[in-house]
Amino acid sequence: MIHKMAKYWLYLGAVILITAAVLLSGNQAAVAAKAAASPPDKVMGHSDAASIVVARVNGAKINMAQLMNRIYDLTMERYGRREITPFLAQKIKDESLKQLIMEELAYQKAAKSIRISTAEVKKVTKAQIKTMGGNKGLQRYLRTNGMKNRAAFEEQIRRMLTVRGYIHKNIDPEIKITEKDLKAAYNQGQAYFHAPENVQVNKILFFGDPNDPRTMRQILKVRTEIIKKYNNNPGKLQVNGTFVVQKNIHLNKKADKKLYEVAKKLGKYEISRPVEMNGNFYLVQLTGYQPARNKTFKMVRVYLKNEIMSRKKQALLAAWRKQLPKGAKIEFVDLKP
Repeated sequence: MIHKMAKYWLYLGAVILITAAVLLSGNQAAVAAKAAASPPDKVMGHSDAASIVVARVNGAKINMAQLMNRIYDLTMERYGRREITPFLAQKIKDESLKQLIMEELAYQKAAKSIRISTAEVKKVTKAQIKTMGGNKGLQRYLRTNGMKNRAAFEEQIRRMLTVRGYIHKNIDPEIKITEKDLKAAYNQGQAYFHAPENVQVNKILFFGDPNDPRTMRQILKVRTEIIKKYNNNPGKLQVNGTFVVQKNIHLNKKADKKLYEVAKKLGKYEISRPVEMNGNFYLVQLTGYQPARNKTFKMVRVYLKNEIMSRKKQALLAAWRKQLPKGAKIEFVDLKP
């Protein structure tokens, strides 16, 4: 008989491979529909998985069921369409276990100073269950995540609120944004906040005499060919020396004024009527248009503040997470046979 620990070690690989197989299935829509109607049990019925310890964090246990579920989630979210090699399978397992350990460390740190009332837990739990679609949705969530009952779900909510409360109390107040920060960000983003109008075209220049009626007939014939024969693709025209096609030209608002004004009124890939400019005839096809941008500091101040706040918060959280393992007693259980 395979030792229980060895059995689950082998099973970790199976979880990863089965997940990848589902995502790579040819009939993905059918699979997704079936999953939505009846989500799979991620621990696949192994009720004793929760009793097998894979790591201890300052004495707090992380069990096999948690690791299996995290492996499943991580594979689905990040690696679903990639071929699952033995190297990648090991990477997924290691990353999953690292996430669980860091979450436990974060909770332990937060729990030293943050207390969440039962009333708050009940309130948030009720709101979450409502978003799940009621009790049926809750039962499906419990089953999918290997939780025994509603109390286990409430404990998950309490832990989440504890960490969130710590961040709100200790990390958020450290985020300082000065007017100097905002002005510097604005100056660095000049290319984004300020840009002239841009009109890009395929330009067809005709060499015929503008006073010869045959020139206009030739131009109209070419225009019809582009639209009807070549599906609005002037690049397919058979060049015969009477015209030249210039692709993806950025028109100058002053030097190409007449073409510029005609082109900006076209729909994308629409072909203009013949345009005379500087003694030559042209057809233009609009291939790209960007309106002018002129965002003042006042107009983007709130946007800049939110962006800087997000970046600074991420940096502070990264620094906080980095110091969490210091002094912690982290034990790994060897799951190999």
